[in-house]
Amino acid sequence: MKQQRLGSTGLEVSEVGLGTFEWGHRVDVAVAQRLVDEYVGAGGNLIELPSSGVHAAQVLSQLRLSEEIVLVARVGVSMSEPSHIEVGLGRARILDQVDSLLRTTARSHIDVLILDVFDADVDRAETASAIDTLLTLGKIRYVGVSHHAGWELAEMRGAGVPIACALTEYSLLNREAENDLLPAANYAGVGLIAGASLGRGVLSDKYRRGTPQDSRFAVGELTDYVGAYLDERSTRVLAGVRKAAAALGVTTADIALAFNRYQGITSSLVSARTPEQLSQVVSSEVELEPEIAEVLDQIS
Repeated sequence: MKQQRLGSTGLEVSEVGLGTFEWGHRVDVAVAQRLVDEYVGAGGNLIELPSSGVHAAQVLSQLRLSEEIVLVARVGVSMSEPSHIEVGLGRARILDQVDSLLRTTARSHIDVLILDVFDADVDRAETASAIDTLLTLGKIRYVGVSHHAGWELAEMRGAGVPIACALTEYSLLNREAENDLLPAANYAGVGLIAGASLGRGVLSDKYRRGTPQDSRFAVGELTDYVGAYLDERSTRVLAGVRKAAAALGVTTADIALAFNRYQGITSSLVSARTPEQLSQVVSSEVELEPEIAEVLDQIS
């Protein structure tokens, strides 16, 4: 698996990242360890914790991890209970959440800390001060943002937050980042990490002949999340992806990852739940010819 620089930093990350969306739920410690071992064996080095990732973090703390693993974790959002969500980038919240992450994951530092919300109510200088403290203490190595528009990214950089990357959902089924975030990131030398890079699983083509019983769409709390991409537009896009895959003799997942690669995405996150799912993507190295990329661009 290829690695590339994260934005203009010296940090190298693998072009396919391992998401932990279902760790602690449908992925237990034994399976998570196998996923990590096979991922690292294929040359991967980036593991991402979701914003509500306390269960994933607890699983992570029980695993044998290579020293080369780059841990990406988020702060700025907290849930005291399922229905009560608090957000903010005040100094106390950031410092407390980083300390909590370090305790839960049993790690000495977080490689890339993601500010998971843009907080218009807190002075950006306060957020920048908290980040500077964490960098000075060695508790974090790099900083990124998520759920930020292009102008919000610019504001954070202008306040002195040394942003290395932006994490956003991006795939052939969701290209909203191209409206302003991707141009802003490219201008600033900020790397882009694509969440849900397989279109929430839809681009793997698993729903072509129905709903697999073990799929996310079959799980009650995730039905709406996946169902948003099971519409007419997505069906048309997926038909074009199938044609490209058939022409090249590869899978639809290969095409999805190749498109992100062609678009200059630094790392595409894949939240594989089984070793079989993981094996389909970790060895994917398809490179699109400009003509095929242009067709995919038009249909999506």
